Amino acid sequence: MAHYAISELLIVLAALWGAKRLVGQDRATAAFGLLLFGAAAAIGVVRFPFGLIVPWADMHRFAGTMGGLLGMMALGHQILRSENLRLTPGVHMALAALGLGLGVAMPELRVPLFLVWSFGFIWLAARHTPNRQASAWIKAGVAGFMLFNVIVFRQSPYLDPAVSWHIFHALVALWVVGVSWLLTSSETPNADVKKS
Repeated sequence: MAHYAISELLIVLAALWGAKRLVGQDRATAAFGLLLFGAAAAIGVVRFPFGLIVPWADMHRFAGTMGGLLGMMALGHQILRSENLRLTPGVHMALAALGLGLGVAMPELRVPLFLVWSFGFIWLAARHTPNRQASAWIKAGVAGFMLFNVIVFRQSPYLDPAVSWHIFHALVALWVVGVSWLLTSSETPNADVKKS
């Protein structure tokens, strides 16, 4: 069972790399969002090799669902803070708090709430990320890759559980890298030029 930790580790490393990149461009809220995905994966990194499969199962599940929901909220919130949109960051904070409260009180709502905030993030990323020079379709594809991954590969009935597990987590790591690309500037700093 220890092999299950390998693809979880990919997410941890991707989240650390992406968060560092985002913090370097003053996007700490998005960095926090990626680190939440990394933290959930870090539980798996410890859980499987050290015989904590059953004792940590509920904690891992909670971190994956609620951490994923809060992480998606943070990613959308970063765009709302950066752009002057009709939905203000303050209103979004209130909606997010309500969503998190519902998620804690009614676990069956966690996945639907994750879907709602995922679609919100896809829309915001496609239309309101001027820092990244790419078409809206490419931006939406990058932002929506997680949703595609959840629908197709997470606990897929058509794949061996171990294969489904590793594909899903490897693609989450790829999505994390994609999000860090999406939310950072496409401009490269100019080299210092001596004034003549």
